[in-house]
Amino acid sequence: MSVRFPVFAITHVHTEASNGPASEMDAMIGGAIREVLGQDTPVRWSECFTKPARLVKLLNNKRNKPPIGIIAVTDHMNVRSHRYRDNLMRAVAAEPRLASCAEITTAEKDTDGVFRRAPEVLVYGSANKVKGPYGDHYGLSQEIIDDIFENCRVPGMDEVRTSLVMAHCAARGLAYMLAHPFDGHFLSLEATLDLISQARYTETVNGGFPAISTRILEDLVSFQNRVVCGWRLSDEMASRYPMALRLQEKIIAQGRSMLHPWGGSDAHSHNFDRVVMRFLSYRPDPTPGDLFAAMSQTEVMDHLIDGTFSIRGKPGSTLSVVDDVVRIVAHNLWIARRYTMDTPGHLLGMISKAYEVVKEELSRRAKRQASLVEEAAVHFDINQILRDLVPPRRLDLREIRRRERSHLPAPTVLPSHLLDAHHYKQNRSIVH
Repeated sequence: MSVRFPVFAITHVHTEASNGPASEMDAMIGGAIREVLGQDTPVRWSECFTKPARLVKLLNNKRNKPPIGIIAVTDHMNVRSHRYRDNLMRAVAAEPRLASCAEITTAEKDTDGVFRRAPEVLVYGSANKVKGPYGDHYGLSQEIIDDIFENCRVPGMDEVRTSLVMAHCAARGLAYMLAHPFDGHFLSLEATLDLISQARYTETVNGGFPAISTRILEDLVSFQNRVVCGWRLSDEMASRYPMALRLQEKIIAQGRSMLHPWGGSDAHSHNFDRVVMRFLSYRPDPTPGDLFAAMSQTEVMDHLIDGTFSIRGKPGSTLSVVDDVVRIVAHNLWIARRYTMDTPGHLLGMISKAYEVVKEELSRRAKRQASLVEEAAVHFDINQILRDLVPPRRLDLREIRRRERSHLPAPTVLPSHLLDAHHYKQNRSIVH
């Protein structure tokens, strides 16, 4: 048996490139600041202050527990702003453990035919280096990003379409996943579940959001993985939960893959490693290319048996979310101090306006998430569904391996009888 080497990877973290037009809150907070300080004010709102050099220092900090061996920089990108900055391009060319990736804002057609804001897609890259202005590097090039925004647009709209971005990445061998898919968008529950089902990987643990949606997402992963393995809704459950039945039918009819839960820190200012992924590599010093290759090339059953990926960390708490907001506001005030020192009233007014906007946006997201969770409890009672799934009379994993060409179910989200690795490797099939 080959020796596996564990490395810890940060796969969702931001730099200062996520500010300005790249930020979805920029227009709202920027407008509030200009209302107080005037339209010509040089003061700008920032939600991230991390420079790539700070992440390079984290890679070189051997005292960090656990030590970080790979970092994927996933700065926000949308149709208004999707250019890589020079400082990141220089950093990834000089540091092979750092990769230039992206968190792309998307829209998707809802069940009523209307396109609405959808979960972001995290796009990572492939096994190979790409060309950059300062040398070859891992992750994405500007040409790849431009190609996505040119070819994945919603017809007649500026936004790119979620399902098109995922299909585009899959066709080009790029690793990708959905970012915190229960937060910050306007899709219905059924359309959201359908996207998650297509995504293959989904971020179930996010260090920047409370844990309310983590359990539902993990259970949804479990549901799909069981359906792929031959389990089915009982007649009673199919009648009681038509949304679950429709999802099961799509999984079967379209030959959808197993799903894998993922974790990311989503950090904008600190605690970059609060949620990391442990990656078992066949090399002692794997590159981001090795990570992306494992995500996009190896069969799911091999990862399941070997435990290739596992989440380390936990979702954000109310306290940690407030801490993030306070740090961001304090940093903005420090930067703006020279423009408001002579007019304390302006400073207080800016604080008040920024607070109102942030509070309103966070409240909207919390209500939207609570609405999805409540609706899931009514129309997709996953606990009841999982208890009553009908197991297959015979499960032949060789057949699953032939049709399963994506990846990676975690051991915690599959039927227990799939977890006997020794039996599987010896017999290549399991009779229930």
